[in-house]
Amino acid sequence: MEIFPKELAFMQDILVLILTIVLIILFISLNFWFRKKGITSQYVTRKLIHLTAGPTLLISFIFYSGQWFSPYIASIAPGIFVILFLLIGSGKIKSEHFVQSMSRSEDPRELLRGTFYYVLVGVFVTIFCWTSIPLTEHSSPVSIVVVSTLAFGDGLADIVGRKINRMKFKVFAEKSVPGSLAMFISSLLSCFFFLVIFGYNLESTVLLSVLAILAGTGAEALSPSEVDNISVSLATIIVFALLAPILAPSASWAVFYVYLP
Repeated sequence: MEIFPKELAFMQDILVLILTIVLIILFISLNFWFRKKGITSQYVTRKLIHLTAGPTLLISFIFYSGQWFSPYIASIAPGIFVILFLLIGSGKIKSEHFVQSMSRSEDPRELLRGTFYYVLVGVFVTIFCWTSIPLTEHSSPVSIVVVSTLAFGDGLADIVGRKINRMKFKVFAEKSVPGSLAMFISSLLSCFFFLVIFGYNLESTVLLSVLAILAGTGAEALSPSEVDNISVSLATIIVFALLAPILAPSASWAVFYVYLP
């Protein structure tokens, strides 16, 4: 979206980047405060960050200028957290906020597992699955499908699964049918919402999205807890990429695109 004149597009993108980073840190700090005050439990705090960080990154795409450098500048936001989690998890720096807000055990090394994979996926979809308003030949709905599944779907699956403590099953980790259903439904609803917001034609994306989200839901149900952020993302991306040429051969968007000048 062009907010500034074209010659100031780089400045616009830098400002959006800074605002995105500030908002994500604000959400993390707010959740840390909720945890300290006893308003939310440890697992709810972690999932609230799941539910806010990814969508914040995705919504920020709207406000970038849409120039060739926009995806690369936008990827700095999740990239900063990749570096930060590496430093905290390896003990190079200490951060009570991040450890207590995003780890199950309050062990800094835990940030090198599930949480780390979450932000790595954020970097990947920002660069290779960029989408913007207005849509261009570079735009890809894959970022919307992945963020919806990973943020809303996976985030709510754990919360609902713990609240409705029945119909459990276990492959590598204990999961539940209510949790998987919550993941599938919330992923679909959020995905359709963002597809409409960004201006995609639902006729060409709805079946692809349903099948990709179904694959992501299945991957979450069958995966160990520490790697489900990777397995869910991979399953969603692979199914979407494989089926797009069959189900939407005439669609005007790209599945993956390296955005270069």
